[in-house]
Amino acid sequence: MIDDNNRLPVVEGISLHTLLSDYDDVIGMLRDECTKLTDADLDKVVTFGHKHEKQASLRWGIWHMADHSRYHQAHINQLRKWCDTRTY
Repeated sequence: MIDDNNRLPVVEGISLHTLLSDYDDVIGMLRDECTKLTDADLDKVVTFGHKHEKQASLRWGIWHMADHSRYHQAHINQLRKWCDTRTY
């Protein structure tokens, strides 16, 4: 989600509580959908991408979402470190 200048959007006026609540809602929706899957479902391969040029199993998709979340957690941790060392 980038703006017309290919930059990340500025998110202002949203409390930490709201951001975390929204995140919890998304994780809850993911969990609810995943609990409907069987182990056999996880091995099904789906086609996706802009031109349907990619394939992956549902198992990989769930792993990828978790891995991507960890990736961004590392970004958040780095931002916190940078903020802690700045003087305002």
